[in-house]
Amino acid sequence: MGGPVGWFRWVAPLGGSVGWFGWVVRLWNRRRVRTAVWIYPNVPASMIVDAIVALDDAGVDEVWIADEGVAREPFSLLAAAARETTRIRLAVGITSPLLRHPGAVASTAMTIDELSEGRMILGWGVGGHESLGPFSMSTDKPVAVVRDAIRTAADVFAGLTTDLYVAPEHAAPPRTIPQYVGARGPQLNRLASRMADGVFLSGFDIESALEPIREARSVRPIHVNLCISVRYGGAADEWSIAGDESEVADQLRRAIDRHRPETIGVALVDRDPLPAMIARAIGTLGRLRD
Repeated sequence: MGGPVGWFRWVAPLGGSVGWFGWVVRLWNRRRVRTAVWIYPNVPASMIVDAIVALDDAGVDEVWIADEGVAREPFSLLAAAARETTRIRLAVGITSPLLRHPGAVASTAMTIDELSEGRMILGWGVGGHESLGPFSMSTDKPVAVVRDAIRTAADVFAGLTTDLYVAPEHAAPPRTIPQYVGARGPQLNRLASRMADGVFLSGFDIESALEPIREARSVRPIHVNLCISVRYGGAADEWSIAGDESEVADQLRRAIDRHRPETIGVALVDRDPLPAMIARAIGTLGRLRD
């Protein structure tokens, strides 16, 4: 039929307009998009593991656990969930190389990846006040810090001796684990586009996500996880959207249509009990498949 143009000429009469074609494109985007939930680890560890199991049972594709320094430890939570789940990807979003040596982080990620049979995702970032503040830590070189963390972890994953790492005989066998960058600034998102497998973007609403996504795709087309903060029980603000499950799902559809992320997610920022928030997230993301 003469390629895509010929295909369009064939199907256009079925819809009668380019609007029909746009609808098909939007439907295709939604069919391919993965789903995710981000959890703040400020409740009992067993409750978080139960939440991950519930998300796995519901068919959610990814769970991201924040690393807030002295809150519940995300790698331990993911390791505990690894043997209790079968399909959900297990991600730390994000951890800071200022708090943890990136080589040790890589080894921990490899262990969880082994336990989960290949479902680990490692997310890097500089860290915010809640993780660094208790230790009076900060950095004026965030790009260099994250860049070296990605390089070091990649060397450990591959078992390569480089200027940053000398592979010992007792090292675990090489594994392939995707590395993401979680950031808001343009320099770190451009770094992700150069070096990482993906970006984890949170703290943005539908409109403000446009520029970070553009930066993340500026060098090469890496995986974009757009995880939007959701308030089911409160009002929207500059960092979040709000509404019931149906209203939030509609807003997520608009985000998918506009930004075409590979993963769309909800960051649970309400102060409600975690099981209630998980149930709402499952209901919301389930509506995207309807």
